[in-house]
Amino acid sequence: MRFPLFVIVAALGLFSCGQKPGPLVFEPNAELGPPRVKADPPAGPFNGEVTITFEAERPATIYLSSNGQDPRTSSLGRVSGPSPLTLTVSATTTVKYFASVDGKDGELEEGTWLRAGGPKGTISGVVVVGGYAVGKEVGLFRNTNLERMGKPMMPTEIPFLFTGLRTGPQRLTAISDRNDDGQLIPFLDYQSATTTIDLDLNDPFKAGPENVRIYLGASGSGLGTLRGTITLPKPPALQNLQISLLDPGALTGGLDPAALLQQLQNGYQIITTPNETQYPYVITDLMPGRVNPVPSLFGFGNGGIALNLLANPLQPVTIIADQETVADFAFGPVTISGDIVLGAMSAPTGGLGFGIVGAKTASITDGIQAVLMPVIFMQDGTTMTSRASYSGAAFRGNSVVNLRVFTNANGANPITDALTWTVNPFAPGAAHATVNTQMADVVSDITLP
Repeated sequence: MRFPLFVIVAALGLFSCGQKPGPLVFEPNAELGPPRVKADPPAGPFNGEVTITFEAERPATIYLSSNGQDPRTSSLGRVSGPSPLTLTVSATTTVKYFASVDGKDGELEEGTWLRAGGPKGTISGVVVVGGYAVGKEVGLFRNTNLERMGKPMMPTEIPFLFTGLRTGPQRLTAISDRNDDGQLIPFLDYQSATTTIDLDLNDPFKAGPENVRIYLGASGSGLGTLRGTITLPKPPALQNLQISLLDPGALTGGLDPAALLQQLQNGYQIITTPNETQYPYVITDLMPGRVNPVPSLFGFGNGGIALNLLANPLQPVTIIADQETVADFAFGPVTISGDIVLGAMSAPTGGLGFGIVGAKTASITDGIQAVLMPVIFMQDGTTMTSRASYSGAAFRGNSVVNLRVFTNANGANPITDALTWTVNPFAPGAAHATVNTQMADVVSDITLP
């Protein structure tokens, strides 16, 4: 038995205006309405690139634009073609589209396809190389896997791409061959901060991170970098080389000695190696403004904490956003040592006494070199004199060094007293001894009544 066409259509289900869009059905002799369009995949996030298929519910012409123009009224950038029509995008794109048939235009629709990252399982970006790493082999660790990136000859950005990755944490660390031995060894060679990325292939926003920036001796946007070289002709034993950044007022009375000592102890550490004399350093992500960089040797001497620092309070350096500032420093090759004899008037009370021999040399061009040499005094019960030996290294050659002895007599604090006297070129108190250095080691004894 044959059934009329309208009976078959009725059996499939009719729809009326206002219902949720569904398969197109019509009554016999009814005029068809404007066609609707379906986009696949629907608007939303994607990785890498996506091909979108626009398909009308019946044969029709698709019109679309991806430049913000209305494809109904503007032909600028408009694309058209028979349904289905495809469009491939690789960046966040808003598409306006409609279908038309027999002069009847469907409703204008709009959707945004949001690029959430690169292809799934990839991480891409750049290693930003600052002047510190120029001329040195550069590599990038992903977890424990190393990718060598060559030897840049100028500050630059080196692109990288990791593919075929699985869900899980990915730790990225750039590294520079600090000692030019051809090896890239974490912690021994200079390295960037570690960036950890939690890769998740099921989350489009975590499936393909891109535009990752790893800074190797360089600073982020709006911040400045300070770099240079510290020359150390004779690295003294048991002392660490570091550089501290002080407020310009710290060395001119704006900071008390205890706070100054704390800032000096919290400096940026520089690894020293026997027989090496040149030590490059770099400090990144600094706020623009003026600072006093102060390199120092910090460790232990005969009687406790020993400190040897270089500073120029009259010539602070200026940190400039998105630029590198260069400041070089040089210690000297001269060691000064000797014996100290304190008479009854100068000696600390008790059998043992703690003291500091403060040494300073100052000039307008080179600034201050301040050296604190700790000593332990032994008292002679017969003569009531106190004796000790002192020694300090890395003094500049061809300079005049003033020496003064500070003890814990009468409850004094010899560390802060000596630091105050040495870093202040105008501090009261005459030197107990004056030494003229050449380029050879010097022995100078100090005797006080």
